[in-house]
Amino acid sequence: MLVAQLRDQLVDALYAQRRADYTCPACHQRVGLRHGTRVQPYFAHRPQSSCSILGEGETAQHITGKRQLAAFFADGGVVTLEHVLPQIQQRADCWVARSDRPPLALEFQCSPIATQQVWSRTRGYQRLGVYPLWILGSRYGRQKLGWSLIERFALPLRGWGLCLLFWDVRRQRLRIDHHLYQDALGNYHGRTTWLVNLAGLIAGYQQPLPQVVLNYPVWRARLARDLHLKAPAIMAVQEQLYPLGHHLLHIPAVLATTAQTVPLFGQGLLMWRVLVAARLFALSTSKVTVATVNRLATSSFDVVGGHLQAVGVTATRSLEIAKRQLMADLVNQGYLRAMTDGWVICRPLRWLDED
Repeated sequence: MLVAQLRDQLVDALYAQRRADYTCPACHQRVGLRHGTRVQPYFAHRPQSSCSILGEGETAQHITGKRQLAAFFADGGVVTLEHVLPQIQQRADCWVARSDRPPLALEFQCSPIATQQVWSRTRGYQRLGVYPLWILGSRYGRQKLGWSLIERFALPLRGWGLCLLFWDVRRQRLRIDHHLYQDALGNYHGRTTWLVNLAGLIAGYQQPLPQVVLNYPVWRARLARDLHLKAPAIMAVQEQLYPLGHHLLHIPAVLATTAQTVPLFGQGLLMWRVLVAARLFALSTSKVTVATVNRLATSSFDVVGGHLQAVGVTATRSLEIAKRQLMADLVNQGYLRAMTDGWVICRPLRWLDED
């Protein structure tokens, strides 16, 4: 904790003198000044404190990073360290009061945190009309881009798409992994940019984004290996295809796609398209209703490990686009015929192992 209360005044630990009557601005219990040679000054609750918004432990990285972030965002508004919000029992590491837009609450996350805690804090801020920015420390900066990070901390920013924010205390720079997406084969992608000031963050990414290149031979080799090893995620899909007489290594060419999705599609868009199409052409009727497609799309999304929602993004719109594109591809290739109230199956879907 970098700020404590002394009578009716807030005191920054940098300028505090040792005394016994500092209190926590949130719980008003006594706190002590800690001042070492390797860590910047900070206030700490006494052992076994009952403060309901203690926050994470004050590591050197966390203490230094909060001050650096306050300086980085200073041009964006009036910055306050450790702003207490008693309505939601939360203390923002940095608070940026902006004159023309809702305030920002910066959460500099250096220690482990459960997904449910991130959900709770994020929704709490949003209920108050505050936009939370989760900014991650070195523990998270070393992790490979994947669902664990995206589920908790990915958020949309203007000019950057869906992104993850990291603060490097040593370099005093903001790293942004931006325009995050998942390709049709299930791989996660994004661009990385380093920023030295707030102006760069506000400006957004100014360079063209690269085209999607899918390496199907590598994907097929990995798929064959996972099937051989009976990887649970892959087998969950294959076991749905076995009763229908199909195999993942014999996917129909019409289902191949280069479309991108939000990174919530589990095993990827292609796996989802395969499962929906296989089930659709196994129906006992030649007429397909919109309700049937919606049902197949949702259940197949579950099987491929899809996630309808993360803390900062949902798959609802992306899933709807995927449904429309799949049905359009099947119509264009002559497998289906569009009707006013659905589709009619014109011919069987041919898999690559079939004559």
